[in-house]
Amino acid sequence: MPIWLEVNPRSGVPIYLQLVEQIRRALEVGILRPGDSLPTVRQLAAELTIAPNTIVKAYGELEALGLIETRAGAGTTVSAGLDGTLRRQAQEQLRQRLHQLVRDAAALDVGPRELRDWFEAEQRASARQPDASAGAAKTETRRSAKERADDA
Repeated sequence: MPIWLEVNPRSGVPIYLQLVEQIRRALEVGILRPGDSLPTVRQLAAELTIAPNTIVKAYGELEALGLIETRAGAGTTVSAGLDGTLRRQAQEQLRQRLHQLVRDAAALDVGPRELRDWFEAEQRASARQPDASAGAAKTETRRSAKERADDA
């Protein structure tokens, strides 16, 4: 999982909120899906080299939002009841941002062709960046805790 999870202690945003937002985003875009297991507090704290209490606080926030469930002995999993709700919300927000972008472009006399060229250039640049490895992260997060433990 930490393939796509990063914390920046110098960002000014509390680390637990960085984790909450990144996990929420992973749910929105489908990197994490209902039923997926999250790492234990100890595992994640060790991998990100942050205090376990920070992970506990982030998981608590996510649980309060109804995004994850923690069960003694079973670990922490993505809530089964999400079934695409967050993804649909994210798509709607994306569409609203696109609408605003197109309006801004028109106000700045940026034509459809130029805007399309910019969009395609951004897509190419994004595909070359490490964050484009979400597919690998998606595969990793879908493995069961037992499979990950067997690898250790």
